[in-house]
Amino acid sequence: MTHFFISYAKKDTRELALQLNDALNALPNVTAWVDKSLKAGQSWELQIQKEIDRCDYMIVLYSPDINRHKRGEEESYILREIHYAKRIARKQIIPVMAQITEPPMILVMEQYIDFTIPSLEVTDLITAICEEVGITSVPVSTSATGLRLQATGIVRDTSLSLMPQPFAWIDIPGKGYRIAKYPITNAQFAKFVEADGYNNRQWWTDEGWKSCEEGWYYDKSSHTWLKSDKPWYQPRFWTDKDWNTSLQPIVGISWYEATAFCAWLGFVTQEMIKLPTTQQWQYAAQGENKLIYPWGNGWDSDFCNNSVKPRDSNYTTSVNTFEGKGDSPFGVVDMAGNTWEWCQDAHSSKINNFDTKAIRGGSWQYKEVVYFSCSSSYGTPSINRTEDLGFRICLIE
Repeated sequence: MTHFFISYAKKDTRELALQLNDALNALPNVTAWVDKSLKAGQSWELQIQKEIDRCDYMIVLYSPDINRHKRGEEESYILREIHYAKRIARKQIIPVMAQITEPPMILVMEQYIDFTIPSLEVTDLITAICEEVGITSVPVSTSATGLRLQATGIVRDTSLSLMPQPFAWIDIPGKGYRIAKYPITNAQFAKFVEADGYNNRQWWTDEGWKSCEEGWYYDKSSHTWLKSDKPWYQPRFWTDKDWNTSLQPIVGISWYEATAFCAWLGFVTQEMIKLPTTQQWQYAAQGENKLIYPWGNGWDSDFCNNSVKPRDSNYTTSVNTFEGKGDSPFGVVDMAGNTWEWCQDAHSSKINNFDTKAIRGGSWQYKEVVYFSCSSSYGTPSINRTEDLGFRICLIE
């Protein structure tokens, strides 16, 4: 027997909560409880805790009233129910976005069922919940509701649905991975920032979290990296208008920030997201014929953002500026110029006694063509956060 507790705001999701309760109770070997008539007070709070204690799963219906404290009103009791279930009773929570609002902070990184899609019905929600908890014997219909249970139609977040455009995956045939068509943009990285990624330890490697807290920076006077003891809380140029338009590639991030983004996105989407290895990056850039540059074997300064004469670039360009000109044989964009791109691998070089990670592709400020070759390999310390360091991501299949 599986038992559900349904947490909801009476102000805006009472009807859905009651429908959900009736539908769940009509299923075989399933029971559900919802607060229909209890009044506030000590006995009410004890009854709520008792019901949470005996449930297997708590379903939380997100709606605007859950965030009323942000409008200066009294805090919703739903937040107390969530805290008790998660922190004290240790219950698994199934969030449902019933009406569009911000998830509560305690559940901000939890994947939710999106019930705001207009075509969905309560039966779809029931199916999604049952799939979530592994209930497989869901009947076609229930006598209590007379509703037909159909295919869920509920789509969880994927990288394609979560990332702002332009975003696409390019399949690399026969290699077991896809690579992002474009470098990650400011708008896309903003999803990680908005999800409080800089304050969530779980996305970071041990060394990355330590570096983030120590706030490393490059000191021009001593020509080396130093600790500032001011933690990183956003990319270095996040508020600089020269680098922060939505379609520009994210820059001013360390290797640790790039890998934290990958860990977060992979968790949210349940996809295997990584930085590409140098081998994966290079093959996606030059193809089977091992081209010198993504577009061919002859240099052309008009095919990417660079500072090779006669060009003299000062900033990054939008990631799709050179689309259709400098694409790789697979159609991957911006693999030469604009920004250096972090790769997963360590590099053999050392700089000021710092170990380094591999970077590829050259950037907007480089003046020699050698840097833009697909096979050219360079390294820089993992803590480096210059205005020409960005990344793209890889999907392992």
